[in-house]
Amino acid sequence: MSFSEMINFLKYLKINGLLFVTKYLKKLHIVMYSVNLKFMLVHSLDNIKIILLGLCLFHVQLVRAQLGICKGTLGPPIFMEDFGSGNGNVKLAKGRTTYSFTRNRPRDGSYTVSNRHNHFNWFKLNDHTPNDENGKMLIVNASFEPGEFFRLPISGLCKSTFYEFSSWIVNLTRTNTEACGKGIPINVSYQIWNNTNEKLLASGNTGPIYGGSEPTWRRFALMFTTRPNETSVILKIRNNGKGGCGNDLALDDITLRPCGDIVNVVDKNNKSRVAVNDTDTPFTTTLIAKPKFEAFPFYFYQWQQSKNGVNWKDIPRANKATYKIPSISSKVYYRTKVSNKVQDLNFTSCYYYSENYEVNVLKSKPGVTKRPVVKGVTNLVPETTNATVPIKKQDLDKANLPKTHKQVIIVKHGNKVIFDKVWFDGVIGKFVQTGEKILSKGHPKGSTVVHETVYTKTIYGYNSFRRVYIKE
Repeated sequence: MSFSEMINFLKYLKINGLLFVTKYLKKLHIVMYSVNLKFMLVHSLDNIKIILLGLCLFHVQLVRAQLGICKGTLGPPIFMEDFGSGNGNVKLAKGRTTYSFTRNRPRDGSYTVSNRHNHFNWFKLNDHTPNDENGKMLIVNASFEPGEFFRLPISGLCKSTFYEFSSWIVNLTRTNTEACGKGIPINVSYQIWNNTNEKLLASGNTGPIYGGSEPTWRRFALMFTTRPNETSVILKIRNNGKGGCGNDLALDDITLRPCGDIVNVVDKNNKSRVAVNDTDTPFTTTLIAKPKFEAFPFYFYQWQQSKNGVNWKDIPRANKATYKIPSISSKVYYRTKVSNKVQDLNFTSCYYYSENYEVNVLKSKPGVTKRPVVKGVTNLVPETTNATVPIKKQDLDKANLPKTHKQVIIVKHGNKVIFDKVWFDGVIGKFVQTGEKILSKGHPKGSTVVHETVYTKTIYGYNSFRRVYIKE
């Protein structure tokens, strides 16, 4: 691509004042300002695109000093670890940590995976995962010296793609106690290494986090980009502080997800939702997918439809930036998968989602016709009022009926569902088997809440993906 085409590409990027372009003879110098940072880069066009989109999507200041969150749109989880639930203490899988496991109170340099602890000076608290009865978390008493305490190899990533690596962290130590006073703060680093563990690709740290009068779960994330030929990395979490009285923490809900451009879905009136009366159905309109930052040269789409905004299905042959809704008469949602390479639409580790478009169909109230009053004529009134009025049997309101909760487990090797019991080499290690069971029984005519977990075989074991949806 020519120098002038490069300049035109940079001009149409809207980076909210973060980008200034200066030309010095035949060199292109890009000066980027981000709060406390000024740095100059001279790159090829491909690297420039990645850096500029990073400014748009990442809430980050220094690549190796500050953590940041995806300010674009997150895709489906590639990896999610909530450490399970139940009573008792369990080990991390082999190779996941350099710390010692204990079933008792963790001492410096040790850990446990549990839903509780018996340390006198720590907060008693629940794990972070929502609606997780007896949910477990990784409980860590940091070592006397800084070092790694959690490691996870991840494969099946897409090349030249943005990802967000995140977890929830809480300082377990109370402040201003007789035992520790203010206490040593926790200070944690997130790191991304290449799959041979030889090159650090990205890192960031939380900085010192002191305890308080109440435990506070905080979410931290690290953004990184895979290189052109990179499909696997190693995720690490390290302790930066000294051990002793304090520097005690818990982690939960560790997640890795792709991060992409914000893509809005609007109709011809530039609206992201519409409400129509049932008397105006069937209804149709044309939807448009609009990337906010437009930092990629190409966008590819796969439109989806949902009746409840939870369970989605691909729409066959709907792969353009626009989609004409067929005639509909009931509530429905639309969105699109988005990727920047056409083949990436086939891999959950590569694509992300647009915002939703909602079509809400309203029930019309029945019209009431009043007899007109005519001057000099009294409106007719029924002579008797004791006529029998038929009573219509009311339908049951399913929304208010007790729901049935069902657990569904699916184990997959590629696209094939495995029915044999297998060993899941994950963080807590356990046997799993495809099947389902009723957790709690509701009303026979009520809805069913499905708690689904899908385990997918990878080189390093099994990744898991969880979702909860309502089945009518």
